[in-house]
Amino acid sequence: MKKILLIISYLIEAILLLFWIILCKIIGIKLSSFVGGKIAQFIGPLTKLDNIANNNLTKVFPNLSNKKISIIKNNMWNNIGRNTGELIFASKLNPYLDKKKFSIIGKKYLEDLKKNKSGAILFSAHIGNWEICPLIITRRGEEVTSIYRHANNPITEKIIQRLRKGICLYAPKGPKGANTLFKVLRQKKYAAILADQKLNEGESIKFLGHPAKTATAIAELSIRLSVPIIPVHVERIKGVKFKYIVEKPIKVDNKEMNHDDKVKMILLKINNKIEKWILKNPEQWLWIHNRWEK
Repeated sequence: MKKILLIISYLIEAILLLFWIILCKIIGIKLSSFVGGKIAQFIGPLTKLDNIANNNLTKVFPNLSNKKISIIKNNMWNNIGRNTGELIFASKLNPYLDKKKFSIIGKKYLEDLKKNKSGAILFSAHIGNWEICPLIITRRGEEVTSIYRHANNPITEKIIQRLRKGICLYAPKGPKGANTLFKVLRQKKYAAILADQKLNEGESIKFLGHPAKTATAIAELSIRLSVPIIPVHVERIKGVKFKYIVEKPIKVDNKEMNHDDKVKMILLKINNKIEKWILKNPEQWLWIHNRWEK
């Protein structure tokens, strides 16, 4: 009986997603983004995830008033909802051609990568519109592979991956995905990693004032394969207007440091970089996952 109910719930979820996709294609990206934001602002606060966001915000900003925390949460839900509407159109977007929707800061660092032909690890976070971040590489005609966590619903998973087709290549989270990234980087291509995901393993590194388990893969791959680590994120300016911000590579210049210390130093620099993005636009970060150690 439980299996039947699960299948029914999967079908209902998939049908609702298909309905949303069809509606978005009819009304266009601007209205889809707007409507998605409003829906999320209505539904989000009714879920348990809102409590997680509230606890996380209180943890990081203990001196903020309840009113200010509510404003950040409300805007966070709006950003999440907008992303769901924009994802329908993401595979057709081009940050280099559509000047009305996109601006790019730090093109120099991308040109350096192309010139050196070294490949790179691009790291970002669940901030702004993270789904379209890989377009900064793929729209130059180059290949980039990203790690993803598959949806529990296998039907929904197929639909989502179809929507993502054309944004970049995807490898599943876990050992298989790690092996894929290793092969990609060894071939001097690009890997895109969201470096703010919750983990139960990794190094304990300070993040927004509190210790957080941080994946070592970025640092290990960079050191082992001698590939640069590039910070890049997509900041939402207003509505469906975005700014790509590409920053100079993260480096550890101390050659006397041992391997473990180099790894920890790189991870700390990555976390510090993401912190700056979040503190600048706290309403654009995904506060609904438990990022820190208990």
